[in-house]
Amino acid sequence: MKVARFGFVALAGAWLLLVTATPQAAQSKTTNDGIFSDAQVTRGEAAYKKDCSSCHGDGLEGDGFAPALSGSEFMSAWNGTSVGDLYDRIRISMPPSNPASVPAQIKVDVIAFVLKTNKFPSGKADLPVEGLKDIKFDLPK
Repeated sequence: MKVARFGFVALAGAWLLLVTATPQAAQSKTTNDGIFSDAQVTRGEAAYKKDCSSCHGDGLEGDGFAPALSGSEFMSAWNGTSVGDLYDRIRISMPPSNPASVPAQIKVDVIAFVLKTNKFPSGKADLPVEGLKDIKFDLPK
């Protein structure tokens, strides 16, 4: 009986260690870690031109009403937040006339395009919809 109880306590302790260590490892990823692919950037650029450029401009410069999505003002506004924070802003408010009209993955593709335009490095894998809160928005190196 004591052996079984010890085994259960050891198993529970190992599980707790695993659960608490995993989020810390995930939070170490940043926008400088190649979190999106070039193919995703291409899809995001096409979606941006279709759904975003009429307000945010062809060069992501903004138009006075819609903020710029590139440059120092954009970078300082998002630095230190998470990619998930940027996604949430886009998810609930873009496009303003009907935010639900653009699927989540397309919005993430647009984020990849915005990041690449702001000189963040691409990688091999697409940026997924899940886990965006675990990626810190950090200035390009």
